[in-house]
Amino acid sequence: MHPAAGSGRAGRLMLLRFRSFRGRLLAFILLLLVLIQAGVFFAVQGAVEDNARRTSDEALQVTASALGDALETRRRSLLEKVRLLSGDYAFKSTFGEGDLPTLLSVLENHQGRVRADMMMLLDLDGQVLADTLHPDTRGQAFAFPALLRAAQADDHGEASDLVFIDGSPYQLVLAPLFAPEPAAWPVIGFAIGDAFAKGLAEQTRTEVSLVWLGKDGHARRLAGALPEEAMAQLLLQAPRLAAAEGRSQRLVLAGMAQQALALRLSGDEQGQILAVLSRSLELALAPYQGLQRLLLVVALAGLGLSALGALWLARRVTEPVTRLAAGAEAVARGEFQPVPEPRQDDELGRLARSFNHMVQGLAERDRVRNLLGKVVSPAIAEELMQRPVALGGEERQVSILFSDIREFTSLSEGLPPTELLALLNSYLGRMSRVVDGHGGVVDKYIGDAIMALFGVPLAGVDDPARAVACGLGMVEALEVLNREFAARAWPRLAIGVGIHSGVAVAGNMGSESRWNYSVVGDAVNLASRLEGLCKTYGVPIIVSTPTRAACPGLAFRELDRVQVKGRAEPVGIHQPLGPFDALSPEERGRLRRHGEALVHYRAKDFERALAEFETLAEAQPEDTVARLYIARCRRFLDQGPPGEWAGVTRFDEK
Repeated sequence: MHPAAGSGRAGRLMLLRFRSFRGRLLAFILLLLVLIQAGVFFAVQGAVEDNARRTSDEALQVTASALGDALETRRRSLLEKVRLLSGDYAFKSTFGEGDLPTLLSVLENHQGRVRADMMMLLDLDGQVLADTLHPDTRGQAFAFPALLRAAQADDHGEASDLVFIDGSPYQLVLAPLFAPEPAAWPVIGFAIGDAFAKGLAEQTRTEVSLVWLGKDGHARRLAGALPEEAMAQLLLQAPRLAAAEGRSQRLVLAGMAQQALALRLSGDEQGQILAVLSRSLELALAPYQGLQRLLLVVALAGLGLSALGALWLARRVTEPVTRLAAGAEAVARGEFQPVPEPRQDDELGRLARSFNHMVQGLAERDRVRNLLGKVVSPAIAEELMQRPVALGGEERQVSILFSDIREFTSLSEGLPPTELLALLNSYLGRMSRVVDGHGGVVDKYIGDAIMALFGVPLAGVDDPARAVACGLGMVEALEVLNREFAARAWPRLAIGVGIHSGVAVAGNMGSESRWNYSVVGDAVNLASRLEGLCKTYGVPIIVSTPTRAACPGLAFRELDRVQVKGRAEPVGIHQPLGPFDALSPEERGRLRRHGEALVHYRAKDFERALAEFETLAEAQPEDTVARLYIARCRRFLDQGPPGEWAGVTRFDEK
């Protein structure tokens, strides 16, 4: 290589190096200012975006209220129109004559006058006498018996609902025809289509889309003004929006960020009608663009003024900076000693004090790092730092959660060790995030099992409820995780979760050189036993009666009263079903029938108990609990229960 070329490269490298400490300090100050101003700029930008989201959420709630008001207004309007027809003397006379073609003509005439989209006339048995949408159809059963039953149960004989007719949504209202006794059921309806959605969108400045979401997760458009590409992307997101009904979600439609809210308008065993309300976040942010430009100008101006001030300050920092450099070298060696502070009480003095504060923080961080090597959870480490660390414990009220993967040994035989470890780490990581999200503490991993604590080291009034919510969340998270596993050709996992609330001894256990903060006692053993019973009863979660008693807002199905190995006292066990208010009428009915069957079973009326459980099993063939009790009832009817039997099932194995 030519010597001149080498010397030229070396010269360029020298230009990148600072020749004086003053230059390095100036560069440091300017860089620090740039970082601070950038942080402020992005913080303001984040606050603006948060405000835009809140504003959009408020607008979505307003639109949701407007949607409900619009549907209610339409319902009242339809009711007035069908009452008008029911009270019309000429219509009653025509009905009395029984001339169906004339009745159809009268319905079509009334439909045109009130600007409805369809009308029907049903006899008292629910048979169609006339239908303006299908003039040639008569004598068939009304396609919406639930609406007819609702009207029959109403004091005024009136009912309304959103239904599908020929693949399009209609708002129907049904009322009786008195002649003078109830003689028929006139039905009137309006189509819920693009015009309705467009009118509501113009009124609220929010996009309104009507979507049909089937039980299979497939969605299709019913109405709305979204562009074709955005609507297609919205349909793909419909299941997620439906799962978060009433809560806004962030979406990206056709490349634009949106806040969206789904409302369930109607539904049946086939699916549901959703109203999806969406607002553009980019449009909401538009008014703040000028503020961002102003902040940028102010930041640049401040940077220029700061550069001038830094030039003046740099002349006075040689000695203090030398001490700071020496202190930094000591920190690099792991020696966290403060440096002598300069006598001037200016920015440089504060910098030296800040350096000393930083040294104290680094020393504290080093202490925390050593402590974290002896505990599992940061929450436990924080608790230990608040008091002298020593072996021993204290009695605490705690909720303990145990979870375990079903048949993990057989699953592990079909995977290479590296894939098995990756699968287990993915599972444990996802479940641990669920525990953290519900305010719990992962106490330890026992192979594929997890032990989590609620109530230690920090206690709360809702510890049992958070433990149960965590268990439900783990089951939901596992469904998502199993879909990810399926894409990687990994086996599907199933888990069991046991939860018990009681008194346990919590504290530091181990030796003087190694501590483990944990809990021990009968409550821990019982929680572990409950997790094992999940396999027997075929349910994912089992909680004890004390835990259930502390969760008044949740619905539970009582499973049994059991006496587990190593414990003399029986305990009631229950399956959590989620918030009670979220249960459908059918689910509440099954829960009530299950409770009645248990009453007969414990009263030794095994014939009635068997009949009830068989009815439950017919309605839900996959219900393992019902099949278990059917087998027990048949065995007791054949052999009789043990002489000391008092409705308690005893388990002699873990």
